[in-house]
Amino acid sequence: MNPAMLLTPKTEVVYLSEENTVRQGVEKFKKHSFTAVPLISKEGKYIGTISDKDFLSYILKSGKLDLKEMEDISIVELVRRGFNPAVSIDADMNILFHEVMDRNFIPVVDSRGHFVGIITRRAVLSYVYKLLDEKDRK
Repeated sequence: MNPAMLLTPKTEVVYLSEENTVRQGVEKFKKHSFTAVPLISKEGKYIGTISDKDFLSYILKSGKLDLKEMEDISIVELVRRGFNPAVSIDADMNILFHEVMDRNFIPVVDSRGHFVGIITRRAVLSYVYKLLDEKDRK
């Protein structure tokens, strides 16, 4: 199985750009009710994942509760390096199965490190369920 078959493409993924401010990030999270989204560079490379925990930590450390105060802070300042690392589009399925046990989604990059989409836990579980169901029918 090719991991690309489970991919939700970048065009269908809600993500943040390194050009966004903390306020824009807060507004996007509020609008979409996500707990985490990928952060992408201007060039399209995967930087990391921003989570609701990152926003909460920022607010607690800075003491800033006013959205207006968050307009001048780059979203990049919130990213935790190494949190939710990406996998290659040609990653082995065993790696995906292992990784998805601990994550809601896995960011996927091409050979140049450009973000191409995500593979969700739901997609992997649906794939496994389909395989098991087909096996039971035989």
